Amino acid sequence: MLEEKMMWQGEPRMQVRDALTALSIGETFLAYIRQAGIMKDIYAAVDSKAIRVLEELLCTLDDETLDDPECYQKIEKILRTLESNWLGSQRHGC
Repeated sequence: MLEEKMMWQGEPRMQVRDALTALSIGETFLAYIRQAGIMKDIYAAVDSKAIRVLEELLCTLDDETLDDPECYQKIEKILRTLESNWLGSQRHGC
C-alpha cells in the first residue's frame, strides 16, 4: 500500500527518491521543532495519547459485557481501538 503511494509514474527509482525525500523532510522537521523548544510539548501529547489508548484497552479487557467464550468481541473492540488511533493491523478478515 505504501509502496503504491510512493510510485511516481511507475518508476521504482522515484519510489526510492520519494522515500529518501520523506525521510529528509522528517529529519529536518524534527531538528526544527527541537531547536524551537517544543519537543517536550510534543512528547507530552504523545505520552498522554498513549496512556489513553492503554486505558481504553484495559477497559475492554475488563468489560464483562463482552463475554463470548472465544473473546471475539473483545478482540474486535481492541482492534477497533487500535485502528481508530492509527495503530491498526493488516488483518484480512481473519
